[in-house]
Amino acid sequence: MKRMIALLLVVLTLGMIGVSAAAEEPEEDLDSRITELEERLWELEAKEEIRYKLSLYPRGLDRQDTDIGMKVFAEDSYIDYGTAPDGSWQWQGTGPEWIEYCTNTIDKGITAAGGYYDHEIFQVCITVNGDKAGSEYYGTAYTMFPQEDGSYSWSSSVARYCDKWEYRDGEWLIVERIVTNDFGWTLMNAYLRAPYGCAFDKSDPSYSALQYGE
Repeated sequence: MKRMIALLLVVLTLGMIGVSAAAEEPEEDLDSRITELEERLWELEAKEEIRYKLSLYPRGLDRQDTDIGMKVFAEDSYIDYGTAPDGSWQWQGTGPEWIEYCTNTIDKGITAAGGYYDHEIFQVCITVNGDKAGSEYYGTAYTMFPQEDGSYSWSSSVARYCDKWEYRDGEWLIVERIVTNDFGWTLMNAYLRAPYGCAFDKSDPSYSALQYGE
């Protein structure tokens, strides 16, 4: 108890010293410090919102929820998945077109055929430059697709998402996404451990959890 009281006194004393020092500072120095703190707060808030938006992307795809995925991209955004070594076509188009294509075509096709999939994101790097920002994050996608003998093919890809962001109408949105395909693999004759408690729609328990308290 005595240590806590002593610590509190130290904090109060340092605070009083800080206030006194601030009062003695020239006005231009105080303005400079306020500007610096405002810039740091802007950067921290931008990074937090961008991380949140990046988490919405796999969530929208995995729940096949177009509305969630649309929150990430500007209407005029551009996505480019590059060109495969064999010259085969890879996807290019706007962000909204990609979300629509994934949630209503690719992903629904996997689950309709009895397959399963999941997207995950890992480390994220973000830089903020005023009302523009850049980010890179590592992601992987797993797909299990049923075979005639009762086994599954298990495919995985590891990619990096290199995004350019702009602050528009009060929110951060991706305006350009370049996707690298770093490596991937496919295994045959895999066997599925029966999933439970999850769903590829709004019956998934995550909706109730994230709406708690509304």
